[in-house]
Amino acid sequence: MKPNYDPVALSVPDDEIGIDDHQVYWHGSEKFTGFTGEELGSGNYEYQSFKDGWLDGPSGEVTPEGDLVVEEWYRKNFLYGITRRYRADGTLATAVGYEFGYAVWTVRFDLDGATVLATEYTSFNESQLKTLGGFRTRVSMPPLPGPEYAADPNRH
Repeated sequence: MKPNYDPVALSVPDDEIGIDDHQVYWHGSEKFTGFTGEELGSGNYEYQSFKDGWLDGPSGEVTPEGDLVVEEWYRKNFLYGITRRYRADGTLATAVGYEFGYAVWTVRFDLDGATVLATEYTSFNESQLKTLGGFRTRVSMPPLPGPEYAADPNRH
């Protein structure tokens, strides 16, 4: 499956991007908006997207042909949204819903990439619930889509 954007063509070389002590990314004197990435030893391309200096939007890995291997979503420097992993034939293998870096649910798909084999919800311990609750209170975010949207590439 190909993404509806081209992270390879849109990427800025990593050596042109700086990061400050507050985890804000800069391109010269401007907070960085765009993609960075690098070619991996496998020939695949790993990329990250930024908005106003923060990891925000799609990040992941594509094959030399431009097909997704993995696509994950960030908001305000947090892994937040649905991460999808694809098989070599382009079918969806798994989808995981993340909220502030915590995996909330996982959906596993059959080889056809459409039939759900299992949906699992994470059981958080008291400390994790407290941390997650703190983030939910302090950082305004849209609700995480539920596992019923795991196969919808337009839902993040």
